[in-house]
Amino acid sequence: MMSKKFIPVLLVLTAASLFLAFQTQGRADHDNPKSKYTRILRNVGLLLEQGHYSPKKIDDSFSKEVLKKFIGDLDNDRNILLQGDLEDFKKYDNKIDDEIHGAELVSFYGINEVYLKRLNETSVLYKDILAKPFDFQKKRTFSLTGRNWQTLRAKLKERKYGESG
Repeated sequence: MMSKKFIPVLLVLTAASLFLAFQTQGRADHDNPKSKYTRILRNVGLLLEQGHYSPKKIDDSFSKEVLKKFIGDLDNDRNILLQGDLEDFKKYDNKIDDEIHGAELVSFYGINEVYLKRLNETSVLYKDILAKPFDFQKKRTFSLTGRNWQTLRAKLKERKYGESG
């Protein structure tokens, strides 16, 4: 049987260990979003290469395919990103496979930063256009399909300001 003098010591040690255990929770590197996304990307890469029923070879051609699909899904209506952005994203053509295999994750953050910037610009443009009343007496048509990025922006600005450019 334990002596009654040992109970306070046991309580203090238990409290101290609980304090230390919960003190470090949330401060580890695994809670950092960047490291979390990196770990997820690596795990998905391992699954695709080793655990998939039809394993994929993750190389530069895979990177190009993933980048094309990602950008297509991100802006499939072609009304957010500019052609210059797409050309700038080509620098990530051969990097996604390296990021899956352990290199620093930069493509996702680079594309995301540009996308959020363009999304903000576009939303401001649409708000300005919709702030003015529409004149339904004029016969106008405008199609969002089949246009490239610069043409779409130019048309929206033309409608907004009543002039091209």
